[in-house]
Amino acid sequence: MKNKMSEEERYQVEKKRVNLYRNILEPIIIALMIVGVITAALDVSFGGFAPIFWFVLAFGWVLIIICMEVTMIRAFLESKK
Repeated sequence: MKNKMSEEERYQVEKKRVNLYRNILEPIIIALMIVGVITAALDVSFGGFAPIFWFVLAFGWVLIIICMEVTMIRAFLESKK
């Protein structure tokens, strides 16, 4: 038989994966916010997009991180049962 991973081991693997994704997404969000601030301050569009687009795009990525964190909280609570 295959050796099945325990709930705690599965949680740890998932936690490492989510941390990797978050570490990749955070600099992207910061870059999008900086582009949004600069384009708004200069009153120009960059790449054909208005400054609000850059803020909305950054907020979308923030929502993805929030959803991942909520999922990890749920997985943690389920692993403790």
